[in-house]
Amino acid sequence: MPSKSTDVKLQNIPLNIPVNQNFIGRAFERKRLENIGRDDAPAIIILYGRRRVGKTELLEQTFRDRNILKFEGRENVPELQQMKRVMEELAEYANQSLLKNVNVQSWREAFQYIHQQTTSGVWTIYFEEVQWLAQYKDDFISELKYAWDNLFRLNKEIVLILCGSSPSFMINQVMHSKALYNRSQHEMHLEPFTLAEAAQYLPKHTHRSVMDAYLTVGGIPVYLDRLKKKSSVLLSLCENAFTKDAYFANEYQKIFISSMSNNKHYQDVVRYLSQRKYATRMELSKHLKLQSGSNLTALLADLEICGFIDKYAPYNTANNSKLVRYAIKDAYLQFYYKFIEPKAKQIASGRYNDNPRSALSDNDYTQWLGYAFERFCRQNSHKIAKLLGFSAVNYTDGAFFNRETNKAAPGFQIDLLFDRADQVITICEIKYSINKLSVKVIKEFEQKLERFPNKANKSIQKVLIASAGVSDAVIDASYFDEIIILDDLFV
Repeated sequence: MPSKSTDVKLQNIPLNIPVNQNFIGRAFERKRLENIGRDDAPAIIILYGRRRVGKTELLEQTFRDRNILKFEGRENVPELQQMKRVMEELAEYANQSLLKNVNVQSWREAFQYIHQQTTSGVWTIYFEEVQWLAQYKDDFISELKYAWDNLFRLNKEIVLILCGSSPSFMINQVMHSKALYNRSQHEMHLEPFTLAEAAQYLPKHTHRSVMDAYLTVGGIPVYLDRLKKKSSVLLSLCENAFTKDAYFANEYQKIFISSMSNNKHYQDVVRYLSQRKYATRMELSKHLKLQSGSNLTALLADLEICGFIDKYAPYNTANNSKLVRYAIKDAYLQFYYKFIEPKAKQIASGRYNDNPRSALSDNDYTQWLGYAFERFCRQNSHKIAKLLGFSAVNYTDGAFFNRETNKAAPGFQIDLLFDRADQVITICEIKYSINKLSVKVIKEFEQKLERFPNKANKSIQKVLIASAGVSDAVIDASYFDEIIILDDLFV
């Protein structure tokens, strides 16, 4: 990003960030950030997202040609120690050793010293892991309001970034804070890579391997990077999951530490959901021994905001329906609870070090990938609608189940359907398999149609989403109106 000022010699950037030649994706987010940086006005950027999603890399690569002062919060460090560390970092940036000895007693004092270094020129003041700097309290933001109003915003070329991996804190106590409301504020939620971006990140692997990786660890750049070290995604996965001190075996606790304040119920919910495809609010309330009231509502809302869990109701009911089901959304957490946690002691003992592949059952993993693929399709329904050519039509989408089907067949559910304004209901059968599907899939689909109440008597479009394609017999039957295969989902 070109400089707008000649006051600062950009060759003396305090934080020297090299160009990452392997940086991919994030075109929309990067363009938006660049436009904010070019505006002739001071700006506050609030960026949040899951741990390891790539927030730091996005910000540093986008703003690397500006003067950056970066201050990072430390886990479990008292507030005064956080301030002391900020002053030490400022002393190094400013090459003023005396600043290390300044004993600040409030964030307001620390902000004043930072302001002295940024009164003019193209500056980015970047606070990372704000939840730890703030100790999950409001004081940091309140003091920042004063500093912004009276100090920082006086430099029209300044960009102030608040970044955190605790989405619930960033939304509830930063974005929704009255202190920063309407103060040149730009809010961004950085999502994981899309499937297409994951394929770009793993260019040497087949679409099947990329999808397996995506379903297993999600679109998290750092996780995907771990899976491209060997020729096989599966071998990389097993080595990083089942050997002593393996990366994926140790990552679990770090996610909750960086994303949540200390509340044991958060992990209890996710662990409980890991043991089933879904759970109702009543089941969660009973398990946690919490009344189904405001405490449980806030708990589940925080987990949703963090992207750890997802809730879904039948497509034709309100989102607060008593039929709402909760399921794990985060791919890595789902994999951890299913395959790593049950073997934690053996992994720690080094039992699988010589042959980590032996720790993962092919049958169990294949079945698990099938469930994960169903969730993927439901979460990417907009892509399915676009592939089928009706994305411009108004529609309601989601799963189908109701009290009658729950009672008659507890496991019954149509994972994805679209109730369209053009008097068509598109029903999708989703199958993730190694081999091409046989005509058996037609009978399974017919059984679901028998339980589906088409009260409006709309036309039914029958769609099969088959990762490995279908046999000639299925094609010859001309039963399905559309068949989507794995390659289609990468477009």
